[in-house]
This record gives sequence, C-alpha cells and structure tokens, in this order.
Amino acid sequence: MPKSAPVRTALLGAGERGALMFGLFARKHPDVFKYVAVAEPNRDRRERFVRDFDIKPENVFSSWEKLLEKPQLADAVIIAMPDRFHFHSTVAALQKGYHVLLEKPMAQTPGECVRMVREAEKRGTILQIFLECRYLKLYEELKRLIVSGKIGRVMGMQSMENLGYWHFIMSYVRGFARRAEDVVSFLSAKGIHDFDLLNWLAGSRPSKVSSFGDCSFFRPDNAPEGAPERCLDGCPQERTCPFHAYRQYIKPGFPQIPFSLLTGITPGTLVDGYIKYPHLRSLSAYNLTAIDRDGRIEELKTGPHGRCVFRCDNDVMDSQIVNIQYENGILSSLSLSAFSVAWERTLNVNGSAGELYSKDLSGKLELRTFDPRISVRRKRIRFNPLFHGGSDGTVLLKFAKSVKAGDSNDEVLTSGRDALESHFLCFAGEEARKNNTVVDMDEFRIRAEKEADAL
Repeated sequence: MPKSAPVRTALLGAGERGALMFGLFARKHPDVFKYVAVAEPNRDRRERFVRDFDIKPENVFSSWEKLLEKPQLADAVIIAMPDRFHFHSTVAALQKGYHVLLEKPMAQTPGECVRMVREAEKRGTILQIFLECRYLKLYEELKRLIVSGKIGRVMGMQSMENLGYWHFIMSYVRGFARRAEDVVSFLSAKGIHDFDLLNWLAGSRPSKVSSFGDCSFFRPDNAPEGAPERCLDGCPQERTCPFHAYRQYIKPGFPQIPFSLLTGITPGTLVDGYIKYPHLRSLSAYNLTAIDRDGRIEELKTGPHGRCVFRCDNDVMDSQIVNIQYENGILSSLSLSAFSVAWERTLNVNGSAGELYSKDLSGKLELRTFDPRISVRRKRIRFNPLFHGGSDGTVLLKFAKSVKAGDSNDEVLTSGRDALESHFLCFAGEEARKNNTVVDMDEFRIRAEKEADAL
C-alpha cells in the first residue's frame, strides 16, 4: 500500500477501548488510520461508531464472524473484543490476509497463543500485541541506563502494580475482568504488562515461577451491616462507603489523589482528557453505555456496575505475588494490589554497581550508584494516565508503519513472538498459585507447543 495513505482498518469491538481510545486516535490522526468497517454487537455503540467514521452500511456488522466471512475489506484489523473471542477471531483474520493489532491477552491458553504466532509467521502477516510498557519514555530511559552499564550487572527487579481501589472495583470486582472464566486470571488481565516489561529489561527467558494470592477482601463476609445487593437500593453506608456506585460513576469518579503525584502527568492529560473530553472525568465513560446522567443512573440500577462490591460474582485475586527466576540468574518479583489510592507502578532494578528506582504516575526516575562521586541522579519523565502513559498512540503508530512497510520492523517491540514469554508467565504463575508449586518453564513450554500441535 502507498506509504502516504492511511491504513484502511476494520475494528472488531467498538466498546471502551475500541470506540474511545482507538476512535479518539483515528480522529486526531486521519492520515494514519481510516476506519472502513466495524463489528460490534451492541447496537448503540455500533451506530455511534458508524456515525463518527461515516462507515458504509455494507461494512457494518453485529458480529466479528460476519465481518470476516466477507472478502477482505481492509488492510488491517484491530481486535478490541473480550478475551474469550481473541483466539478464533485472530486466527480467522490472519487466514483472511489481514494484519492484526490485538489487545492483550492474546488468548486463554498457552497453546492458543503459540498457534496464533505460528499462523502469523506462516502467512507472513503482522501480529502485534497491544502491550505498551516497552514504548513508554520512562522505561525506554530505564532500559537505556541498564544497557549502558550504569548499575553494573542486573541482579534483581521488583515491580509493584498498585491498581488504585477505584480502578480495581471498576474492572476486577464489578467489571469485565472480574471472573477467571472470562479473563483466565488476574495475571492475564493485568500482570501481563508487568511481565512483558520485566522480561524486556531482564533480556532473558524465565526459568522458574512461583506465586501466592487470594481474593481476600471483596467478598460477602466483608459486607457492611445492612448493605443491599445494589448500592442504589438504599444502602445505609452510602455516605461513608468509598466504593458506593453513585460516588464512583455519577459524581467525578476519581479520588482525591495527592498533588505531589499529579505533578508527573503530561499537560496533554488535562487538555485531551478533562478539558476537551469532559466525560472522561467520570468512571462511567469507561463502563456505561449511556452518556446522560439519567441513563447512567438507570444502568446502575440494572447493570453490573451498580452492585455492592461485596456482593458481586468476582473471583479474581485482589492481591497476588509472583516470583521469577531468569535463565541469566536475575531474580524478580511482581506484586499486584487493589489497595492503593493512586494507580501507579513502582519498579526497582538492583545491580552490582547501583540501582534504579521509578514511579510512573509521579514521573520519577532515580539512578543511585555505589560510587560516592555520583550518588543520586534524578529525572522527571512525564506520564499521561488516561492513555497508558501516552504510549497507546505510539503502539498504534508503530503498527501503522509496519503495515505500510509490509513487515514487522525493528520498532515493533511486541510482536506475537515477542509477547509469548509474557503470556507464558501469566499461565505458569496461575498454575503455580493454584497447585502451590514451582513451575519449571522449560517443561511448561514443551506442554504449550504440544497443545498448539493439537489445535
């Protein structure tokens, strides 16, 4: 295709990520993507997307199957559907000749992930996974410092994923990622980003994995006295409960985060988010279909986001720790927790000659060395929390560049093949937690390949 022309794209899934993130990007960069087809089962979302991008009626579908039954309609597809649809839709799209940008996680079993990668490599089509941490300026600089030898040989890494209580209840208690049958595990739904980052920084494959975790707090036995099934059904704790649905979805949804944290965010966070798109000020923008206040209240009365957080059908972990030993000897840990005010990842990298310390929301990066002449060097690298630090757009630009070039270039850091080990960690970590054991990754990879052979 001409390098100057936008990538003709079909969107599978016009929900939160599809319509909001990918749609917003296309409106800002019409020279990069042009949406020519869409598949979305929700009529309101589908019709809204069609209006926004003037899509022809013959290219509008209520299911991904119907779209992919047709002769190839575009150069690429972006798949932003629930996880359970990823495997079959991706394989079908690759077999049809589409280049694919796929939301994480790739699939729901290790063998399915391997099978998808094989399909893309066999057909010479691009399969890029939407894992954005490698593209963040903060971690690009952290990686550069590691490679340059500023802290000597890397000995260990500790990543702490503080999810923010409001984000956790939105996605993992009331929301789409609350059930393991839908997302496989907390690790697949969230930890995958950290695993991909740790693998990239380690520059090595994992050799052994262990894990511990539980769904310990958001359970019926912790419900306040007199709490009903739904928050809007007259809960006696309405004025004091920080999880109450009205406070989270109707009033401005984000908590009062300390100003010291917010000094690290980019100016674009305010301009592109809170000023130009005021509906982003509330969590309702990401979870509810209705835009008007009355419609949102009605959804809370009947939909999943209006339920008491202690009376939901959630079963994913609210706290989990994963320990990783790499083949090159690096020891790493990932801790995920629902119990924080801010949604912020902290990451420490310990070396034989110093250490690196980072906080993404705060935009902080510190280099501390054992050399007393250097001591501590600090750097501020700003972060856009509305769009995964600002790297969402970078991922889309890299994908478009690859499609125009006809192959996966060196700038694409998260091809299907690159992302396999991160996904293996998700599955192996959950296996280790459930079975209270240490998983040998060589043996795990053999099982994954055999599973793929049988698909």
